[in-house]
Amino acid sequence: MSKKFQLKNGLKVLFIQSHKSPVVSVQMWVKTGSADEKAGEEGISHFIEHLVFKGTRKYGVGEIAAKVEGSGGELNAYTSFDQTVFYVTISKQFSDVALDVISEMMGHPIFDSKEIDNEREVVIEEIKRGQDSPGRRASQLLFTNVFKKHAYGRPVIGYDRIIRKVSTKKIRDYYHSRYVPSNMFLVVAGDFEAKEMRKEVEAKFGDFTPYKLKKVVRTKEPVQKTVRVKIEQTKFEQTTAYINWRIPHVRHKDLAALEVLSAILGQGDSCRLMQSLRIREPVTNTVGSFSYSMQDDGLFAISMGLEKENLDRAFALLIPEIESILKEPPTAQEMQKAMTNFASHEVYSLETVDNIARKAGSDEFYYGDHDHYRKYMKEVYALKPADIQKAAKKYLKPGCFSISLMTNLDKKKAEKSVKAFTRDLNAALKAGGKAKTLTPKFVAKKFNIKPSGADFTPETERIVLPSGTTLLLREQKETPYVAMKAAFLGGMRVEGSDPAGTTELFSRTWLAGSKNYSEDEINLRIDEMAAGIGAFGGRNSVGMSMDYLAPFEDKMLDIFTDSLLHPQFPDAILNREKVILKNQIKARNDNPSQICVLNFMKEIFKGHPYSHDMIGTEGSVDSITREGLQNYFQRIASAKNLTLCVVGDIDKKKWVKTFSDITKSFSSGKRLESSFPAPKLDKDVKVFHELNKEQSHIILGYPGLTLKDPERYTLEIIQSILSGQGGRLFLELRDKNSLAYSVSPMHMEGIECGYFGGYIGCSPEKAEKSISMLKEEFTKLAEIKVSEDELARAQKYLIGRHDIELQRKSSVCNAIIFDDIYGLDYKESLEVADKYFAVTPEDIQKLAQNIFGGPSVISIVGPRDAD
Repeated sequence: MSKKFQLKNGLKVLFIQSHKSPVVSVQMWVKTGSADEKAGEEGISHFIEHLVFKGTRKYGVGEIAAKVEGSGGELNAYTSFDQTVFYVTISKQFSDVALDVISEMMGHPIFDSKEIDNEREVVIEEIKRGQDSPGRRASQLLFTNVFKKHAYGRPVIGYDRIIRKVSTKKIRDYYHSRYVPSNMFLVVAGDFEAKEMRKEVEAKFGDFTPYKLKKVVRTKEPVQKTVRVKIEQTKFEQTTAYINWRIPHVRHKDLAALEVLSAILGQGDSCRLMQSLRIREPVTNTVGSFSYSMQDDGLFAISMGLEKENLDRAFALLIPEIESILKEPPTAQEMQKAMTNFASHEVYSLETVDNIARKAGSDEFYYGDHDHYRKYMKEVYALKPADIQKAAKKYLKPGCFSISLMTNLDKKKAEKSVKAFTRDLNAALKAGGKAKTLTPKFVAKKFNIKPSGADFTPETERIVLPSGTTLLLREQKETPYVAMKAAFLGGMRVEGSDPAGTTELFSRTWLAGSKNYSEDEINLRIDEMAAGIGAFGGRNSVGMSMDYLAPFEDKMLDIFTDSLLHPQFPDAILNREKVILKNQIKARNDNPSQICVLNFMKEIFKGHPYSHDMIGTEGSVDSITREGLQNYFQRIASAKNLTLCVVGDIDKKKWVKTFSDITKSFSSGKRLESSFPAPKLDKDVKVFHELNKEQSHIILGYPGLTLKDPERYTLEIIQSILSGQGGRLFLELRDKNSLAYSVSPMHMEGIECGYFGGYIGCSPEKAEKSISMLKEEFTKLAEIKVSEDELARAQKYLIGRHDIELQRKSSVCNAIIFDDIYGLDYKESLEVADKYFAVTPEDIQKLAQNIFGGPSVISIVGPRDAD
């Protein structure tokens, strides 16, 4: 049920009621983004996004986050080219808190000069972090190449030179000119009563001053009449390429056809680009396409992440795929697959109130209609194959595309490759554009699944099947969606003499073909059903996950069980995945935080399997064989070592019978309950890895607890005290001292051992102080008892986050199955409130003394060591 109305000051309000979970999401959408900024204002919208958290007429620094998190909620914001969005998700009993803080932030920020100066440093750290990110750098290169005049060509985050000097007056004036009631709308989604909610909204938001909106005229981007090439030399290991064409704004009549074209070309494992450039021949590590439409212009792009030596080959394979869509319309099968996936988004979006609010907010922003999806799907279902080909010919034109390349390839070689590709692509586009073909007949099958609206309390049932396999079942029928997982104890713990990376490569090839299905057949059927299937491998377990919509249950179950029982590990696919995994190993320098974690784990778990590198080395990966993977599977694949979990719209009797029959195929076997001595850390250890980056990445950590340790709930309270925007690390290291954009506690509990620590990414000159302050915050917990108020905040925060997270059936499934296979009560993670509320300040201090009073490991990755 939805309702829309407007306050006297011009603020529009949208209510969307959903009673599936006792959760509410409050979102304020501001119709201004980075594209509304003039020269000299670049980044001011994103800066304001930070600053409204820094104090209002009612709340001081850190108090907004403390208020929300102390009520079990979570809050955040994001800025884009076209809009800025602020949101709180919280238990329905604290919806007044969400309304209060959003109204304060958006109606009454104070923009204190001192806090503005503190936050400048934080944003500058965020900008530096972006310089170390291959994805962000490549994206910025793409947009600067496409948009020469329009503000879409500038980074949303802005420039450090602007952030360093923008004045308090400028910020206030800008805020009051754009963040005004007539230029904003409020979305409230979730479990609430509309009549009472309206009274609260009017009381909280009705006093906003109706400042006059300053109209902004965006500079139009001229028609592109030539090929644009932009090559950026970097030190990143992976080469990233974008090939794109300009397309119209988000409301254009051709949008549906362009999005279907994008899905056919480059979305899902069975799409054309994935098949040609990744599956049949692994010339790219990643490949895809997307249609990105905004308030003004948009772009249609093909993206590739690859090794530089494969660039020419990737270009050569790409051209026929583009030419093909111009010469021949898509098949009826491709059309239906794309439409089914688009239609399924409606069901999947109902999983959480955040998604409900975000989807409605986006449609309201761009179309003035929060229910635009239904109109859009009518347009999609009306499309014919000829319409997709027509759109391809209309927009994928020769002579007016752009190529953005970020690479460490020699500049002359890169220029030569791009020049040859430009010539060949132009020729293919010209030839394809002239082709005349017959159009296949196609009538779309409409995919229309409605939620049942069932209202009941779900219960989990644990059943031991005749084979010895454990089956966990939980009926939740409020949406026609099912999450399933199968897990074997094993993982890195059973690798033994196997080459490093065996578990990882096993999980990557498990779904590469089964007794009755080839890899291509699996990929195609999964994509046709808008479902998901995947394998995972970790330190303690391996398994398979599946997500699907209830009408596809029998087909999905057939694929799942055949893959579970009869993996084939074909040599050709194994060799292909070896190439991709080795490329990932080579590209580690592109991810300094990953190196930091790896080095930390080697020291904190020295001598234990947890210290091993999960993905191995290039040499170890090369030595893994099909026979080795089959032997690995035989070691773990027994009925008693298997646990299955199914959550969602299911028939319990059917699942018991089905898996009773299926698991008879396994040998009975036994649970693989291996044991290793816990490592001992006798002294402080420091590891430094030199890497020429903008930031240093630092982990300071200590030996922690095990999965079964009764104090683990106390440790989670410690984690909560330190984490979140209202937590100690954020307040002290970021808010007050502006040391970093990213700082957080981190922990892991394992079977014999674990760790607890903190991570920070900061400028190298701030590394020493950052380490000192991390230690200081840990020491405070050992020396001074936390207050009852702070403890209550931490408890409510954990319980609230727990309830919010468990809106997702996949999260429920994960919680149940992993508790069970690690020997805990399968209800353990679903019933946590009493355990958190039982923790006392004395418990926290005692555990902090035990953990932080011992030796530590410091891992640093960056341009220089911290003295």
